[in-house]
Amino acid sequence: MFDVVCKYYTEHQAMPPEDELEAICREMFPMLHGMVPKVSFEDLLAVFRKKQAHFAERIEKNGIPEPRKPKVKKTEAEKLALKKAQRKAKKKKLKKQQEQANALPDWQDDRFFFIAGYTSGGAPYGVTWEEMGLEPWETLE
Repeated sequence: MFDVVCKYYTEHQAMPPEDELEAICREMFPMLHGMVPKVSFEDLLAVFRKKQAHFAERIEKNGIPEPRKPKVKKTEAEKLALKKAQRKAKKKKLKKQQEQANALPDWQDDRFFFIAGYTSGGAPYGVTWEEMGLEPWETLE
């Protein structure tokens, strides 16, 4: 609705008068009826009349908005370059995560100060941080 009012305002440099609202609404009705089939013409006209004051205030305050720019489809080269950049960023992120994981000592984790070994089920065992009287990752002095 607002787009139609803006178009009228651009062409006539004024808000649509009351006697032209019905004609404008008749132009909009087929499009809106396709989106909302339950709405009647009278209901649409009533809503359109009700919103006219708001539309006028909005145009007066902000002016006519810039028309929407059509979406420009990306070329195949742009799509490939974007995918390549995404893959490169993902590889870089994974490499950084691996480096951080490798930086941790194999004999410590957030629960154990010293991991003596692993059970057959894969659970670590050893000396905990609490048994050493330390907080996790606290430096020894």
